[in-house]
Amino acid sequence: MPELPISEEFKLDVLKEMGNIGAGNATTALSTLLNYERVNMHVPEVDLCPLVDIPDLMGGAEKSVIGIYIRVFSEVSFYAVFLIDFESAQTLVASLTGKKYPVMEEMGRSVLLEVGNIVTASYLNALSHLTNLTFLPEPPLLVVDMAGAILGTVLAETNVAEDYILVLKTAFVTAAGDIEGNFLIIPDQNTLDIIVRLLVNGACQ
Repeated sequence: MPELPISEEFKLDVLKEMGNIGAGNATTALSTLLNYERVNMHVPEVDLCPLVDIPDLMGGAEKSVIGIYIRVFSEVSFYAVFLIDFESAQTLVASLTGKKYPVMEEMGRSVLLEVGNIVTASYLNALSHLTNLTFLPEPPLLVVDMAGAILGTVLAETNVAEDYILVLKTAFVTAAGDIEGNFLIIPDQNTLDIIVRLLVNGACQ
């Protein structure tokens, strides 16, 4: 039986649900780090954005941001990138440590790398459970640069053949304040379609 085409609308619905599942896992992990202080995390918006539009999500290609990115391998491969501005990063570090460590000193960087790990692992765990794929993430890297430069670096290191990126806008709510960022999935060729088909096939079994 031939495979039916997947509409962009249906694809977004499936990927948004995956984002919400991953967000739930991340909330649990972050609450543990905060000694079970109440943490809410949600994904208010999921979209497939053209590559050229991504820097504008962070206020423009020349705005300096913090990026944590992780290369992920499996039968499919992609980069997971967490972009966050300095103010939100400082709030996040204060929430997790109880102290105002500068985000670019060793402790601040360590906290941000751990959060990048948690957010990515939460998404991958949900994805692995529903697709039966085993994902092998590399150690995270942290960079501070203009949003456009960070995206350019990632694109130069991967074999991106898609003309769009999956963007999950993330929002954490903690006692120290609200934290907003963007979690990007930058896929290799046909990765998103393969994942969606695996999810659909799993749901139909």
